[in-house]
Amino acid sequence: MNRVIRPILIVLVLSSFPAGLFAAEIGTSAVTFNLQQISEISVTGSPTLTISSAVAGQQPQPVTDATSRYAISTNGTNTRITASIDREMPVHTSLEIRLAAPGSGTSLGYVTLSPTPADVVTGISHVASGSRTVTYRFSATTAAEVFSASYTVTFTLTD
Repeated sequence: MNRVIRPILIVLVLSSFPAGLFAAEIGTSAVTFNLQQISEISVTGSPTLTISSAVAGQQPQPVTDATSRYAISTNGTNTRITASIDREMPVHTSLEIRLAAPGSGTSLGYVTLSPTPADVVTGISHVASGSRTVTYRFSATTAAEVFSASYTVTFTLTD
């Protein structure tokens, strides 16, 4: 009999409490998500390229530097990296650049720089890649005047 009375007492005790005591309040919220185009590029390194000699009877050999690096993050498709310099190079000299492809895309090899942006890597899609090599190549002929200058190279990640 004790086994029957105990459950009945528990039910009577619980039913005597107000209904709101065990009820929970419920709230709702609308969450909006928005992922926009990400196109980030950073470049490190400030190389110095010096041509100081040539083999007798030959033009000076180009000099290269591959100590600079770049990093890229994009969620875009078919983006590209362009590069340009802030002014024209002196007559009979050239500055070229080559970027290693960042996992997706295609490097166009050595590209001569000018104030007009030129494609250096194309076909980049959905990638986050760091420490990619930037190689600069400086060349001059014996017809070039002696000079020393610092140029700014601008890299742009674009559609």
